Amino acid sequence: MMDVKEVFDSLARQEGPPSTANVNRAMAAGRALRRRRRAAVAATSAVGVAAAVLVAWPVHPWPERQNSVVAAVPTAPSPTVTITVAPRPVYKGFAELKKKYPPKGKIASVPPLLMWVSDGPRKGELFLCESGPNGGSCSGFPPLTKEFARIQGKLRGKAVWFGIAKDDVHGVTAVTKDGRRLPANLARDVGPGLGLWAIEYLSGTDVLRLVVSDAKGKTLQKIAV
Repeated sequence: MMDVKEVFDSLARQEGPPSTANVNRAMAAGRALRRRRRAAVAATSAVGVAAAVLVAWPVHPWPERQNSVVAAVPTAPSPTVTITVAPRPVYKGFAELKKKYPPKGKIASVPPLLMWVSDGPRKGELFLCESGPNGGSCSGFPPLTKEFARIQGKLRGKAVWFGIAKDDVHGVTAVTKDGRRLPANLARDVGPGLGLWAIEYLSGTDVLRLVVSDAKGKTLQKIAV
């Protein structure tokens, strides 16, 4: 492309020399035109870069902020909780006894025994069943009327007594000759309005009586032994 000066020189040779003022004015106009073109190109480039940034912006929004938020809220490891459930003991002959005398209610773990109430062979008759280290047995018992609790048996060769109690009873305690008090294990609401209890003590312990008490510790009955 020919420069503006070259154009005027060519015209000068063909038509005669133009004035110096016109040549200078034309050169100044050319330089202004070139500056405007460079400015337009630079503006177009800036708009393109800005558009590219705006297009790319939503793809990765605030990466530093996302990282800082994650880092500011650490997740603590969950504590491990172990729950241990003591298995109910199963004694020899328990399954056969349970099958022969099905529980009327629930089977109660009353250490050192498993105990439950079962229907007897006659209508309205109840049996008390116990299964322990020396085997098990079931025997009928009359209903509690004026009594709050009763001794139903003693394990052979063991210092263990067991019996029944009304639901009003919350404690059965053996009182020894030297004044010690040995609480029995008591399970309430085992049968129809009945609780079951068992107490184990060292062989040779001189027990004078059993004291039966309510929820407030008030004595309901004393049983001499």
